[in-house]
Amino acid sequence: MAEGEDGVVRIGKRVFVGNLAWKTSWQDLKDKFRDCGNVVYANVMKEEGGRSKGWGIVEYENPEEALAAINTQNGTDLAGRRILVREDREDRDVKQYAPEDGSPAPVKAPRAARPPREPREPRRDGAGRSEGSGRGGRGGRGAGGRGRARAPAPERTGESSGLQVVVQGIPWSYTWQDLKDLFTDIDNIEHADIAMGNDGRSRGFGTVKFTDAESAQAAIAKWHDQELEGRRLAVFLDKFA
Repeated sequence: MAEGEDGVVRIGKRVFVGNLAWKTSWQDLKDKFRDCGNVVYANVMKEEGGRSKGWGIVEYENPEEALAAINTQNGTDLAGRRILVREDREDRDVKQYAPEDGSPAPVKAPRAARPPREPREPRRDGAGRSEGSGRGGRGGRGAGGRGRARAPAPERTGESSGLQVVVQGIPWSYTWQDLKDLFTDIDNIEHADIAMGNDGRSRGFGTVKFTDAESAQAAIAKWHDQELEGRRLAVFLDKFA
Protein backbone atom coordinates (compact mmCIF):
# COMPACT_ATOMS: atom_id res chain seq x y z
CA MET A 1 0.00 0.00 0.00
CA ALA A 2 1.44 3.39 -1.00
CA GLU A 3 0.34 6.99 -1.15
CA GLY A 4 0.85 8.80 -4.44
CA GLU A 5 1.62 12.46 -5.05
CA ASP A 6 -2.08 13.16 -5.39
CA GLY A 7 -2.65 11.89 -1.83
CA VAL A 8 -4.61 8.84 -3.01
CA VAL A 9 -3.81 5.57 -1.24
CA ARG A 10 -3.20 2.75 -3.68
CA ILE A 11 -3.24 -0.94 -2.77
CA GLY A 12 -3.07 -4.26 -4.57
CA LYS A 13 -5.97 -6.66 -4.95
CA ARG A 14 -4.79 -9.15 -2.31
CA VAL A 15 -4.98 -9.05 1.47
CA PHE A 16 -3.15 -11.15 4.04
CA VAL A 17 -5.31 -12.66 6.80
CA GLY A 18 -3.52 -13.83 9.96
CA ASN A 19 -4.36 -15.42 13.31
CA LEU A 20 -6.81 -17.87 11.72
CA ALA A 21 -8.27 -20.71 13.76
CA TRP A 22 -6.76 -24.06 12.75
CA LYS A 23 -10.16 -25.33 11.53
CA THR A 24 -10.76 -22.38 9.17
CA SER A 25 -11.01 -23.53 5.53
CA TRP A 26 -10.61 -21.57 2.29
CA GLN A 27 -14.41 -21.59 1.95
CA ASP A 28 -14.81 -20.08 5.45
CA LEU A 29 -12.32 -17.39 4.46
CA LYS A 30 -14.16 -16.64 1.21
CA ASP A 31 -17.53 -16.48 2.94
CA LYS A 32 -16.14 -14.08 5.56
CA PHE A 33 -14.72 -11.63 3.00
CA ARG A 34 -17.31 -11.71 0.23
CA ASP A 35 -19.26 -8.91 1.95
CA CYS A 36 -16.47 -6.51 0.91
CA GLY A 37 -16.52 -7.37 -2.79
CA ASN A 38 -16.07 -10.05 -5.43
CA VAL A 39 -13.58 -12.61 -4.06
CA VAL A 40 -11.74 -14.22 -7.00
CA TYR A 41 -9.29 -16.25 -4.90
CA ALA A 42 -9.14 -17.43 -1.30
CA ASN A 43 -6.83 -19.95 0.31
CA VAL A 44 -5.55 -21.04 3.71
CA MET A 45 -1.88 -22.00 3.68
CA LYS A 46 -1.04 -25.47 4.99
CA GLU A 47 1.98 -27.45 6.06
CA GLU A 48 3.05 -30.66 4.29
CA GLY A 49 1.02 -32.73 6.73
CA GLY A 50 -2.15 -30.80 5.86
CA ARG A 51 -2.32 -28.70 9.05
CA SER A 52 -3.22 -25.04 8.65
CA LYS A 53 -0.40 -22.53 9.06
CA GLY A 54 -2.86 -20.08 10.62
CA TRP A 55 -2.87 -17.57 7.77
CA GLY A 56 -4.31 -17.15 4.29
CA ILE A 57 -4.76 -14.92 1.27
CA VAL A 58 -7.87 -13.30 -0.21
CA GLU A 59 -7.81 -11.67 -3.66
CA TYR A 60 -10.51 -9.32 -4.93
CA GLU A 61 -11.50 -8.16 -8.39
CA ASN A 62 -10.20 -4.63 -7.75
CA PRO A 63 -8.01 -2.77 -5.20
CA GLU A 64 -10.90 -0.79 -3.75
CA GLU A 65 -12.51 -3.99 -2.50
CA ALA A 66 -9.23 -5.09 -0.91
CA LEU A 67 -8.91 -1.75 0.87
CA ALA A 68 -12.48 -2.06 2.13
CA ALA A 69 -11.65 -5.50 3.54
CA ILE A 70 -8.64 -4.11 5.43
CA ASN A 71 -10.66 -1.22 6.83
CA THR A 72 -13.66 -3.29 7.92
CA GLN A 73 -12.42 -6.82 8.68
CA ASN A 74 -9.19 -6.22 10.62
CA GLY A 75 -9.76 -7.14 14.27
CA THR A 76 -13.09 -8.88 13.62
CA ASP A 77 -13.98 -12.39 14.78
CA LEU A 78 -13.68 -15.53 12.66
CA ALA A 79 -14.23 -18.94 14.28
CA GLY A 80 -13.60 -17.49 17.73
CA ARG A 81 -10.33 -15.69 16.91
CA ARG A 82 -9.66 -12.02 16.23
CA ILE A 83 -8.08 -11.91 12.78
CA LEU A 84 -5.36 -9.63 11.43
CA VAL A 85 -6.04 -8.20 7.96
CA ARG A 86 -3.54 -6.12 5.98
CA GLU A 87 -2.23 -5.76 2.44
CA ASP A 88 -0.38 -8.81 1.08
CA ARG A 89 3.34 -8.14 0.65
CA GLU A 90 4.52 -11.72 0.17
CA ASP A 91 3.39 -12.79 -3.31
CA ARG A 92 6.42 -15.08 -3.64
CA ASP A 93 4.88 -17.37 -1.00
CA VAL A 94 1.37 -17.35 -2.46
CA LYS A 95 2.40 -18.57 -5.92
CA GLN A 96 3.43 -21.95 -4.50
CA TYR A 97 -0.15 -22.86 -3.59
CA ALA A 98 -3.27 -23.53 -5.65
CA PRO A 99 -6.82 -23.11 -4.33
CA GLU A 100 -8.43 -26.24 -2.97
CA ASP A 101 -11.26 -25.92 -5.49
CA GLY A 102 -8.82 -26.80 -8.27
CA SER A 103 -8.67 -23.40 -9.98
CA PRO A 104 -5.20 -22.16 -11.03
CA ALA A 105 -3.19 -20.10 -8.60
CA PRO A 106 -2.75 -16.42 -9.50
CA VAL A 107 0.42 -15.61 -11.41
CA LYS A 108 2.98 -13.66 -9.46
CA ALA A 109 4.23 -10.42 -10.93
CA PRO A 110 8.04 -10.20 -11.31
CA ARG A 111 9.75 -8.66 -8.34
CA ALA A 112 11.74 -5.50 -8.85
CA ALA A 113 15.49 -6.00 -8.67
CA ARG A 114 17.20 -4.68 -5.57
CA PRO A 115 19.58 -1.80 -6.39
CA PRO A 116 23.27 -2.56 -5.74
CA ARG A 117 24.77 -1.23 -2.53
CA GLU A 118 27.75 1.05 -2.42
CA PRO A 119 30.80 -0.71 -0.92
CA ARG A 120 31.59 0.42 2.61
CA GLU A 121 35.03 1.18 3.91
CA PRO A 122 35.75 -1.19 6.83
CA ARG A 123 36.15 0.56 10.17
CA ARG A 124 39.09 -0.37 12.31
CA ASP A 125 38.86 -0.73 16.05
CA GLY A 126 41.19 -1.82 18.79
CA ALA A 127 44.32 -3.59 17.49
CA GLY A 128 43.53 -3.07 13.82
CA ARG A 129 40.78 -5.70 13.51
CA SER A 130 38.08 -4.63 11.07
CA GLU A 131 34.49 -4.47 12.29
CA GLY A 132 32.53 -7.60 11.37
CA SER A 133 35.56 -9.90 11.37
CA GLY A 134 36.45 -12.46 13.98
CA ARG A 135 34.30 -13.40 16.93
CA GLY A 136 33.99 -9.87 18.23
CA GLY A 137 32.65 -8.18 15.08
CA ARG A 138 29.04 -7.28 14.55
CA GLY A 139 28.78 -9.61 11.56
CA GLY A 140 28.35 -12.60 13.83
CA ARG A 141 30.30 -15.71 12.73
CA GLY A 142 33.24 -14.13 10.97
CA ALA A 143 33.43 -11.68 8.10
CA GLY A 144 31.19 -13.81 5.91
CA GLY A 145 28.13 -13.51 8.16
CA ARG A 146 24.89 -14.97 6.86
CA GLY A 147 22.96 -11.72 6.50
CA ARG A 148 19.33 -12.66 7.14
CA ALA A 149 19.96 -15.71 9.28
CA ARG A 150 18.02 -15.63 12.56
CA ALA A 151 19.72 -13.40 15.10
CA PRO A 152 20.78 -15.04 18.36
CA ALA A 153 18.26 -14.79 21.17
CA PRO A 154 18.94 -12.20 23.86
CA GLU A 155 20.43 -13.91 26.89
CA ARG A 156 17.73 -14.48 29.52
CA THR A 157 19.54 -13.17 32.55
CA GLY A 158 19.17 -10.13 34.78
CA GLU A 159 16.15 -8.36 36.19
CA SER A 160 12.90 -7.83 34.32
CA SER A 161 10.26 -5.18 34.88
CA GLY A 162 7.67 -7.63 33.56
CA LEU A 163 6.43 -4.96 31.13
CA GLN A 164 8.41 -5.74 27.96
CA VAL A 165 8.42 -8.89 25.83
CA VAL A 166 10.89 -10.11 23.22
CA VAL A 167 9.32 -11.46 20.02
CA GLN A 168 11.49 -13.80 17.92
CA GLY A 169 10.69 -15.30 14.51
CA ILE A 170 9.11 -12.09 13.12
CA PRO A 171 8.65 -12.15 9.30
CA TRP A 172 11.57 -10.34 7.65
CA SER A 173 9.28 -7.78 6.01
CA TYR A 174 7.71 -6.62 9.28
CA THR A 175 8.13 -3.03 10.48
CA TRP A 176 7.62 -1.77 14.02
CA GLN A 177 4.07 -0.80 13.02
CA ASP A 178 3.32 -4.34 11.81
CA LEU A 179 4.65 -5.71 15.10
CA LYS A 180 2.50 -3.28 17.08
CA ASP A 181 -0.56 -4.17 14.98
CA LEU A 182 0.03 -7.85 15.75
CA PHE A 183 -0.73 -7.11 19.42
CA THR A 184 -3.52 -4.63 18.72
CA ASP A 185 -6.13 -6.69 20.55
CA ILE A 186 -4.08 -6.50 23.75
CA ASP A 187 -4.48 -3.16 25.51
CA ASN A 188 -1.88 -0.85 26.99
CA ILE A 189 0.90 -1.02 24.37
CA GLU A 190 3.51 1.66 25.03
CA HIS A 191 5.78 1.05 22.03
CA ALA A 192 7.13 -1.61 19.66
CA ASP A 193 10.52 -1.89 18.00
CA ILE A 194 12.27 -4.13 15.44
CA ALA A 195 15.99 -4.95 15.86
CA MET A 196 17.86 -3.88 12.70
CA GLY A 197 21.29 -4.95 11.44
CA ASN A 198 24.04 -2.67 10.12
CA ASP A 199 22.76 -3.29 6.59
CA GLY A 200 19.35 -1.87 7.48
CA ARG A 201 17.59 -5.22 7.41
CA SER A 202 15.49 -6.73 10.15
CA ARG A 203 17.28 -9.22 12.41
CA GLY A 204 14.07 -11.20 12.83
CA PHE A 205 13.21 -10.17 16.37
CA GLY A 206 11.87 -7.16 18.24
CA THR A 207 10.37 -5.92 21.49
CA VAL A 208 6.95 -4.75 22.61
CA LYS A 209 6.52 -2.78 25.83
CA PHE A 210 3.24 -2.58 27.74
CA THR A 211 2.17 -0.29 30.56
CA ASP A 212 1.24 -3.19 32.85
CA ALA A 213 2.52 -6.70 33.50
CA GLU A 214 -0.86 -8.33 32.90
CA SER A 215 -0.87 -7.19 29.27
CA ALA A 216 2.67 -8.53 28.76
CA GLN A 217 1.60 -11.92 30.10
CA ALA A 218 -1.47 -11.87 27.84
CA ALA A 219 0.79 -11.25 24.83
CA ILE A 220 2.94 -14.26 25.77
CA ALA A 221 -0.09 -16.48 26.28
CA LYS A 222 -1.61 -15.49 22.92
CA TRP A 223 1.39 -15.54 20.57
CA HIS A 224 4.15 -17.74 22.00
CA ASP A 225 4.82 -20.77 19.78
CA GLN A 226 2.28 -19.59 17.18
CA GLU A 227 3.01 -19.54 13.44
CA LEU A 228 3.03 -16.25 11.53
CA GLU A 229 3.56 -16.20 7.75
CA GLY A 230 5.39 -19.51 7.87
CA ARG A 231 7.61 -18.64 10.86
CA ARG A 232 7.17 -19.81 14.44
CA LEU A 233 7.14 -17.05 17.05
CA ALA A 234 8.82 -17.15 20.45
CA VAL A 235 7.49 -14.58 22.92
CA PHE A 236 8.97 -14.17 26.40
CA LEU A 237 9.70 -11.51 29.01
CA ASP A 238 12.66 -9.27 28.28
CA LYS A 239 15.19 -9.82 31.09
CA PHE A 240 16.91 -6.53 30.29
CA ALA A 241 13.93 -4.17 30.52
